[in-house]
Amino acid sequence: MWIVKWIIGAVLIVVIILFAMQNSSVMVSVRFWQWETAGKMPLWIVMYISFAAGMFFWVFVSIFQMLSLKSENRQVRKELKKLRSELDRLRNVAVDDMIMPLSTPANTTGKKNKSKKE
Repeated sequence: MWIVKWIIGAVLIVVIILFAMQNSSVMVSVRFWQWETAGKMPLWIVMYISFAAGMFFWVFVSIFQMLSLKSENRQVRKELKKLRSELDRLRNVAVDDMIMPLSTPANTTGKKNKSKKE
């Protein structure tokens, strides 16, 4: 699989170099809102600068997203630890220690009371 990645990378580099060579004679001026370049620049330089700016913006946004996800992950792990300790406590409670609500009268041993007349 690694060889496929290297081949794709090499092909991309060749395509980028060919693009730069074919557009080396094309000169452009760049306007961005009210700012404008003093002179004309080769198109391939403008393309590479805009690509680099996009990559830096992507890295900047990704850093904030990663920090947000790490914070959320930390909170979830804290909650998981709390729930596991509660579950362990409930598993280790003896039956006698548990307080169960009584739903039937206290005299429910399963035996019928015999009256004195019998």
